[in-house]
Amino acid sequence: MADIIRFKIEGLAGRSKPFEQTLNRHVNIFYGLNGCGKTSLLKILHSAMENDVSLLARVPFTAASVTIHSLSRKKAYTRTIRKTTTRELSPVSTEEASALVLEEAMTIRYARRENQGMRWKTTPADRDKSTAWFHRYLPTSRLLLGQLDTRSLITHGHSSMSEEQIDFFFAESMKRLWADYSAQLLGRINTAQQDGLASILKAVLSPKAQTVKKKAISGLDSHQAYERMKRFVTRQGSPSLLSAEEKFKGRFDADSTLRRVVSDIDGIEGQIEHASAPRRQLETMIKSLFSGGKNVSFTDQSIEVKTSSGADIGTASLSSGEKHLLMILVETLLAAGSAIIVDEPEISMHVDWQKQLIRNMRTLSSETQLIVATHSPEVIRQRCWDFMITSVSARR
Repeated sequence: MADIIRFKIEGLAGRSKPFEQTLNRHVNIFYGLNGCGKTSLLKILHSAMENDVSLLARVPFTAASVTIHSLSRKKAYTRTIRKTTTRELSPVSTEEASALVLEEAMTIRYARRENQGMRWKTTPADRDKSTAWFHRYLPTSRLLLGQLDTRSLITHGHSSMSEEQIDFFFAESMKRLWADYSAQLLGRINTAQQDGLASILKAVLSPKAQTVKKKAISGLDSHQAYERMKRFVTRQGSPSLLSAEEKFKGRFDADSTLRRVVSDIDGIEGQIEHASAPRRQLETMIKSLFSGGKNVSFTDQSIEVKTSSGADIGTASLSSGEKHLLMILVETLLAAGSAIIVDEPEISMHVDWQKQLIRNMRTLSSETQLIVATHSPEVIRQRCWDFMITSVSARR
């Protein structure tokens, strides 16, 4: 995971002076007129994080420097690049185009650029020169980024796609994103359970295990302790292991080892609840925002959308604004404390949603660095702690 500390870009959108900025750790909003370079800026930042120069083929700039802070290594790295001259060559092949970010592939599939000499140089030298720092990137074409059949999208282009095809790619994309998030959440839950089980075994197997007083278990009484145990053994798939509540209460009062086990399980459940909180917040958020008789629920396997009568209509049936909002919020969950870069997050959204967007994203992932380019006055006017708003003026 990583966030961006600062950048300096020369020749951005034809500027004569460098455009540079030190970024806020949490919220960064860039605004300006069409053509001032906001989208180009985000592509350069994304390219530096991804360590992929193919994304810059059509981006107007001459040189760039991006400093990235690695959260895992607790170290800053600066990546620099100078754009080489380009010339038109033969059309790219489908195989070559499939390696590009989709929206770039769609626009440059008829032109090949010579940029073999263009590379991101990393200082201090990165032990893995191909490092791509984990982050999330959402271009304006995000609803088309299903990527399950990227080759057909590149071959046919999105302009000839029907609405049904676009809906299909969105639904498949959301299925993949939710599967990724569910796997991420399951990994955190499994880690909490494994660490807790090791502590439980120590309490059971050690004859000199430290005793735990009845009221020293995070304030749990015997009923609350029973409910904690019940939830734990049910999650393990063995609810029959737990005795009746009255019998459990008697053991809980008399057995210090059991109290220690319950104390450890209480810690496990607390970690699981903390890890699962963003998912519950997402569900509450979506239910409060969506209207029109749609009921949205989030399971471990899928995002389900049903009518008030119970008919399953799927995510493809959502409106354009609902699709954009859902994707942005799920991507925010996936960012998990790293950076998320979003171009025009306000697309298709009602102004009331725009007013709440940044705050909602921060609610879901308070440690995620948001880097946003927008035209929306409502997004710009949002007031949330620790934020920075920067005008990307068209001055040359």
